[in-house]
Parts: sequence; structure tokens; C-alpha cells
Amino acid sequence: MIGAIVSEDQDFHQTLDRMLGDGAGRFRFEARIGEPFTQISDTHLDALRAVDPDVIVVDLEADPQVGIKFAQYLMEAGLARAVVAAGPTDSPDLILQAMQAGVTEYLPKPLADTKVRESMDRVWRKTGKRTSQDPAEGDKGRTYCVFSAKGGSGSTTFAVNLAVELHRLTRKKTLLIDFDLELGETALLLGMEPKFSIADLIRNFHRVDAGLLASYIERDDSGIELLSAPIQPVDFESVDGERIAKILQFLKEHYEYIVIDAPKTLNTVTLSAFEGSDEVFILTTPDLPSIRNVSRCLPLLKGVEGHREEDWIKLVINRFSPRQLIPISEIEKTLGMKVYSTLRNDYQSTIDAINEGRPVVFDRNSIYGQDVRRLASEVTGVEVAPKKDGGLLGSLFSRKSSTS
Repeated sequence: MIGAIVSEDQDFHQTLDRMLGDGAGRFRFEARIGEPFTQISDTHLDALRAVDPDVIVVDLEADPQVGIKFAQYLMEAGLARAVVAAGPTDSPDLILQAMQAGVTEYLPKPLADTKVRESMDRVWRKTGKRTSQDPAEGDKGRTYCVFSAKGGSGSTTFAVNLAVELHRLTRKKTLLIDFDLELGETALLLGMEPKFSIADLIRNFHRVDAGLLASYIERDDSGIELLSAPIQPVDFESVDGERIAKILQFLKEHYEYIVIDAPKTLNTVTLSAFEGSDEVFILTTPDLPSIRNVSRCLPLLKGVEGHREEDWIKLVINRFSPRQLIPISEIEKTLGMKVYSTLRNDYQSTIDAINEGRPVVFDRNSIYGQDVRRLASEVTGVEVAPKKDGGLLGSLFSRKSSTS
């Protein structure tokens, strides 16, 4: 279990290390914040996201009320599966407030070795954390394919941010696959430089097991894992569709969510991705060439073999604007299907995120990021916590200013 500690008391850090650090690898603290709550910044929060902790231990003693608000923020923002608070033993009201804020366990101070271990064991059971990194035997991951019938429609940006948001909302093991073997760009959008690619996995799949699979995959700071496109283009015709199908079945046994960024052309790889997916998001922009191309592709997509849910093909309008020339109703009439979701036009935020190599969903002010978050919430059934005015950090800094 990966943990993080938030406490300005260094003795508290050392005590937890002593009590849990020798747990045969079961507990491991990989992030620490030693600042007062009022000095916690976005940089500290980014460090927590990078670690993707299972549990965060928050020491409330120095500033209980602000500490409780911070613990609540950690849960609402999905920065941990569980938050454990520590504080005075003689404060029933504080314990109640902490539990109401979503704290999973409360540790009375001074810490007692037995109580700490018992609390962490309960967290271990409540979060469903397995000793293995793979889904339970018999479980199958759910696969989403993102496809655009026209280049430049933003399908790669959507695939990357959808994968990040699926993981952030559910904290489940999520894999992003770049199946554009010619000009895939998912690694670029994440600011990564992978050593291996999906092409290497395809070539060596006959000898791949769970251990070898890990060597082909890169882990991003956001918590998702990536099978990138090759640096040098690969000929689509050399790729066996049957092998792609077997690879996807194999990966479903190791990941709970898989997002595929499909090529923009209808080839063997694309069709195999369709066949191996539970749902396909067709991304289009509200212009005639894009809509026409979607119309031309739909018959082929609807003819894909295999058992499918009735609404497995979902139409998503990117760069949506209420003032766009072609209204939603006209697009639905032309294509003969309902629009599942819209992503508002937010060029500056998305292009800045692309150039910086970071997912735009980390920008809480991006309307595009908000729309991806809403769509991921609909897909997973996990409710997105409402955004509070000013955010937690804003209230902390306001409080700091008012007291200075």
C-alpha cells in the first residue's frame, strides 16, 4: 500500500515510519508534506498526484479545522482512496467532524503501535487493495476506443484526457494504448519518452507474460500507464488483426480500464480495435467534412462482429459552441444517431496543455477539462465533486491573509 503523510511535526513522520515502514513492503510512504496547511500549494498537490497514494495520513493537531477541510478536499479531489486523520484523543467533536468530512479512520495521539496497524489493516480491507497489481481472477477490464474519421479533430487529446480522468475518478488501474502505428502522439501529449512501444509488444506477444508486459509499459505521473506508438512508423499491412484481438484480451485481464487511441484510417488495426472494445467514441467537429466522413464510416462500424450493447457507439462533438453554424439537431438528423456528449471549444487551454506535455483535465478552469470530467463521470457512474468557489487552497490563503 502506497501512502503519503501530511504533518509539520517531523516526529510524527518518524513515528509512522517506525510503526509501518517495516511491514514487509505492505506499507510504503512515498510522499511527504511538512508544511502548515495554509502553506500547501499546487506543487505539493502535484507531488501527491504523481505518487497516486492509496492512503494519506493527515495530522490535524496543529490546525484541526483547516486540517479537516484539507482532508475533505483530498477525498473530493480523488487524490487518495482513503484519508486517515490523527489528532487529540479528548476531542469527540473533532473526531465526528473528521468522519463527516470523509475521513476513513481516526488515530488518537500520541500514536499507539497496535492501533495504527489495526487502522491501516481496516483501510486495506475497505479500499479493496489487492496484494497483486492485477484484477481479480475472472475480472475483465472495460475497453473504450476513441476514433475520429478526420485528422485534426482532437481524438488523441480526448483519449489521453479520458484515460487520466477515468483513473482519477475511480483510482482503478488504467491503460492508454496508442494504436496509430504511423504517427501516434499520445506520448507527446503526456510529456513522455517511452523506450518501447505497442509495436514491440505485437512483435513479441508470443512470449509475453505479466512480467514481460511491464517492461513495455510506461507509467505517467497522472497514474495511468501507456503503451505508446512507435517512434518510427510501422506498416499497418504487416500487423495481424487476430494478434491485435489476442493482445486486447490479454490486456483486459490486467487492467480495469483500457482507452484506445485508434488510427484515423479504416485499416486492420482500427477494425480490430473496434471489435475488441466495449464502447466506441466517435469524435467529430461540427463541420461538413468531419460529419460527412462519420456518415461514411458508420455502416462499417455498425457491421462490426461480436456481441454489443445497444448503444455501444457514442457520438461526441468536439469544439462545440452554442453559436456553431451546424446545430446539434441537424448533426443528429444527418447521422441518424443522438449526440452522446459535447466538448466545448477551449483552444487556449488545450493547446497550452499539449505544448507543456500535461493533460488539460488538471486545469480546473478549463471548460474542455470540465466536459471530459463530466463525460468520464457518466461512463463510470462516479459522481464528480462540485467545484467550490475559490477552491480549498483559495480559502486557505484567504485565511492566512486575514490572520497575518
